[in-house]
Amino acid sequence: PRDFLVRRVYDGLMNDSKGRGSSRNGALFLDKLALEANWPGPLKKPAAKKFVNEFVASRRVSELVDGFKRMTTLRNMSDWVEKERFGLPEYLLRACPGSLREGRRLKTKFRLGCHDLRSSSSRTQLVRNAQCPCCKSRESETIQHALLECSAFTKERDTFLERFYELHPIARGLSPEGLCDVLMSDDLPHETENTMYRYLIAISRLRLGILT
Repeated sequence: PRDFLVRRVYDGLMNDSKGRGSSRNGALFLDKLALEANWPGPLKKPAAKKFVNEFVASRRVSELVDGFKRMTTLRNMSDWVEKERFGLPEYLLRACPGSLREGRRLKTKFRLGCHDLRSSSSRTQLVRNAQCPCCKSRESETIQHALLECSAFTKERDTFLERFYELHPIARGLSPEGLCDVLMSDDLPHETENTMYRYLIAISRLRLGILT
C-alpha cells in the first residue's frame, strides 16, 4: 500500500533527483538487486529475512566455487571444505587452548594455500623448485608430503598417528591422500584436534630448524 512507511521511503528515493546513473538514488540499486535475487514481491519481515539469508548464502557459495576455479592457492581447499556451509568451519568455532593456537593457524594456512611449504612458495617464485628441502626423496613438498610422508618427521608422525588410530581405528585403511583430506577437513573430530595441532607445531619447528 502507498501509505506504508517503507513504500513512502521507496517513493521518496525514486523521486530524488540527486546524482546520476546508478548512483542517482538507493531505489535504483535496490531495484537491480531485487531483480537479480528474483525477489518474489511484498513479504512479511520473517519471510523477507529468510529469503535474504538464503540469497546471501547462495551467493557466498557461488563466489567460493568460483574462487576454487580461478585461484591456484585454493586448489586443495576445494577438496576439503563443505561447499554448502555458511559461516566459519566447525574447528574455528570451537575453543582452542592458547598454547595450541599456532597449530590451528597452521591448519588454516594449509587450507588457504598461503603456507611456507615449497609447493606454495615455488608457485610464487620465492624458490626455484618445489622439491622438499627436509628429506632426500626429491618429492614435491606438498601438504600431504610434509604431514604424512617426509622422513624428516617420522618420529613425530608415528607418535601422532598412533594416537589418531587409537581414536579412529577405521582410518588405518585410508590412503595418504584420504588421510590428508580428513586432517584438513572442516569437521575433524574434536577429540583429535589438539593432538593434530601439537603435531603441526612440532613438525613446523623441526622444519624451521632444518632450513636455518
